Amino acid sequence: MKKHLKTFISYSHESQEHKRTVLAFAHQLREQGIDCNIDQYEESPDVGWITWMEDQIANSDYVLVVCSRGYAEKFNDRTTESGKGVKWEGAIITQALYDAAGKNRKFIPVLLYEDDKVHIPRTLKPFTYYNVLTRDGYEKLYRRLTKQPVIKKPPVGNVIKFPEKRMSVLSAPGTTNRVGRTVSQSMIGNNNLQIGILRGNINLPPKAKLAITRLPSPGTIGADSLLKQAIKDRFNKLGEEREKRFGKRAYAAMYKIFKDDFGIKKKPWTDIWDWPEAAADVMIRYLEEKYANTIAGRIEGAIRKGSLLPSKGHLYKREKELLAQLDLEMSSSEVKAWLKKYFSVDSHTKLDSLQHWQWVMYLEKVVRDNIGE
Repeated sequence: MKKHLKTFISYSHESQEHKRTVLAFAHQLREQGIDCNIDQYEESPDVGWITWMEDQIANSDYVLVVCSRGYAEKFNDRTTESGKGVKWEGAIITQALYDAAGKNRKFIPVLLYEDDKVHIPRTLKPFTYYNVLTRDGYEKLYRRLTKQPVIKKPPVGNVIKFPEKRMSVLSAPGTTNRVGRTVSQSMIGNNNLQIGILRGNINLPPKAKLAITRLPSPGTIGADSLLKQAIKDRFNKLGEEREKRFGKRAYAAMYKIFKDDFGIKKKPWTDIWDWPEAAADVMIRYLEEKYANTIAGRIEGAIRKGSLLPSKGHLYKREKELLAQLDLEMSSSEVKAWLKKYFSVDSHTKLDSLQHWQWVMYLEKVVRDNIGE
C-alpha cells in the first residue's frame, strides 16, 4: 500500500472564518495526495487531546504552523489560561527546535495573509514561510512537501582535464642530451596554423610519436565548459524521458532529429562545439521546447501554471450539484449572502480559482451537515 506523506496543521481558533479557511486548506492537501490532519476532523480523541496533539506532531513528516495574530499571542503568552492548545503545541515545537540545536526541517510557518508575517513566532522566524492563499505560495509549499523542486540540482560531472604544457629543454652547444623532449605550441584563432622556430638540439627517442591536440577555438561553445555542460544536460534530460517511451533507440533518434533540424545530417552532432557561443541560446531553447512536449515536461508545465486546482468547469458543475441538493440556485439571495460574508463578493464569477475551490468545499460541508451526503 502506498504510504502518503503525513502533515499536521497547528493553528489558533480565533474566529469561525479563520477555522473554515484552515479547514479548506487541509481538505485541499488531502485531495492532492497529502495525508493532512487537523483537530476539526476529531470530535473527541480516545487518548485525550494532549496525547493526541503530541502524537500528531511526533508522527507527522511536517507540521504546518498557521501564523496569525491570535496564534502569536497564545504562543508567546505563558501566563493566561486561554489558548491552551496553541500553548501546548508551541511548547512542543520550541522544545523540538532546542533539542535539534536550532536546526529545522519539520516545522513550516504558513500564512493566510501576507501581513501576518509579523506574527510568525520568534522560534520560526529564521525559516522560509509560505502564503498559501496565493497561487505561487501554495505551489512552492506543495513542491517542498512532495520534494518537487523548481530547479533540480544536476549531478556533479567529471573534472575537465587540460593538456599538459611543458617547457622544452634544449641541449647546450657541444653537448648531447638523450632525454626525451616535448614542445608545446598554443594555438589562438580559428584553426589557424602557427610555426615555431627552435634553436639548439632536441633529441627524440627512436620510437617517439608526435601528437597534435587541438583545443576549441576561443569564442566557441566548446571553449566554454559551463555552456557546453548546459547543452549536454538538456540532451540527457530529453533523452531520458524519450527512452522511457521508446526504449534504447530513443537517444539515436533524438540526435538524428537534432542534426536534421540544424542542417548537419552528414556530420557528428558534436560539431556544434565549434559553433560560436551565440548559437547556444538557440540550441538550449530548442531542447527545452522538445522536453516541454514530453509527458514529464507537460506535467511540470501544468504545475507551473498552477493547474493543481480543479478546473473552472469542474468547480461550476460541482457547485450547481451541491446547491441543487440544498434547494438553492446560484442567483439566490442566500447564496449571495454567503459569498459576501466569506469572500466579499456577490457572485461566484468574481472568485479566483482558489476561492472558488474553497467555496465548493464549504458547500460540500453544508450538504454533509444538513443531509448527510
